[in-house]
Amino acid sequence: MNFKTLTALAIITASLPGQALAHSGNDHVHGVASGLLHPFSGVDHLLAMIAVGLIAGRLGGSALFRLPLAFVSAMVAGAAYVLTGVTVPLVEAAVITSVILLGAALIANANIPATLAITGAATFGFFHGFAHGTEGPAAAPLGHILGFIGGTVILHITGMTVWHALARRGTGPMPAHRIIGTGIIGAGIGLAFIA
Repeated sequence: MNFKTLTALAIITASLPGQALAHSGNDHVHGVASGLLHPFSGVDHLLAMIAVGLIAGRLGGSALFRLPLAFVSAMVAGAAYVLTGVTVPLVEAAVITSVILLGAALIANANIPATLAITGAATFGFFHGFAHGTEGPAAAPLGHILGFIGGTVILHITGMTVWHALARRGTGPMPAHRIIGTGIIGAGIGLAFIA
């Protein structure tokens, strides 16, 4: 399956939760819509999820799929953990740390070992999922989870697409991914001071 086909399938799949729940009541639709928009509403989530896509594109091979899948799977686990009523300390600090470390991974000259990248993505995904889950509507938690899965997939694909565009364009003396990584680190540090 080529990258364009995969991108089209992912976008279609991301739009399905809203379509599937559209007939089942306003609370579910609101939950899906709020979940879909949630990853776009916070700079921390937005940057981390795009960075995961960029890193997956950089690593290529099976990591192109395994890295986002690890993030999304752990994100769902984190959101499900919220439903148990258990609290996790330092969630916001972990989310901001993930932004900084993902930016640093983009700057790193050597490729990151795929197993380390996948483990890191899963760890970060859990904390992002927990944050998403605590901020979702109480009336439709499952709709919210389905929605932010779709939003996250869109952002991962965006990162992968940007990486492939940069790779086709070639790089100058300061590769674009390092500039992007530096910007992500700067934003993460800025968020740490605001939080």
